Amino acid sequence: MGLECKSCGAPLPNQAATCPACGAAVPKKMKLLPLAAFMLIVILVIQAYMNKPEPEAGAVEPAPAATAAE
Repeated sequence: MGLECKSCGAPLPNQAATCPACGAAVPKKMKLLPLAAFMLIVILVIQAYMNKPEPEAGAVEPAPAATAAE
C-alpha cells in the first residue's frame, strides 16, 4: 500500500486504477527512462550541431568545372 487517494485520502492498492472508496481515477506514474533517453538524444544532437565547424568567411569555393558544350 503506501499510496493515498488525492480526492478522499483513502489508502490505495499498488495497482489500483481507481480509488475503491470514492471511485476517483488514480493518475499513473510517469516512467522516467523514456524521458531521460529522449533528453539525452536531444542534448547529443544539439552538442553535435554546436561543435560543427563553420566555413570561413574569406574562403572562396571553387567554381564548377566548365563543360565542353559551353
